[in-house]
Amino acid sequence: MRSRRSISDIVAVVLLIVIAIAAAVIIYMWLSGLIGSVHTSTSATQVKLEITGASVTYMPPIGSSPSNYTVTAYVYNPPGSPSTSITLGELEFTNGTVICTNSSSNTPPLKVTPSTITPGGTAKVTFVCGVNSPQPPAGTPVEVILVTSEGVQVTYTTTVTVSTTS
Repeated sequence: MRSRRSISDIVAVVLLIVIAIAAAVIIYMWLSGLIGSVHTSTSATQVKLEITGASVTYMPPIGSSPSNYTVTAYVYNPPGSPSTSITLGELEFTNGTVICTNSSSNTPPLKVTPSTITPGGTAKVTFVCGVNSPQPPAGTPVEVILVTSEGVQVTYTTTVTVSTTS
């Protein structure tokens, strides 16, 4: 009789452990669903923009006007990525040195056409920024960096062309 009682104690402990684990899994799944439904706003990890092409033209100073860079980039927002907009454009040398920055609040402002890039859509981003630096040689590698309203940064490496108009 004693051996039966010890087996039932072991079975009872095993059942309690199984019930506790099942309860923990159910609570975890419920909390994961609750947390997942609360954070359904656009996440930076969901935005997957691509720069499909870019050009950078250096305009030497003419008369009293300063030299400037004209940057044009073509951005593609793949299907499945949420609608977004570009809020900041930046031009850097490939070593990380910032050449110039332009946002939608600068003059002249960052121009994005269309202003909101829908999933599967493309946009043309242009900005001009004046600099007081010497003329770079044609073919100098630079990085065009665009930042979305969600804070996602996309980069494209291209080379500088130098304008010959005077």
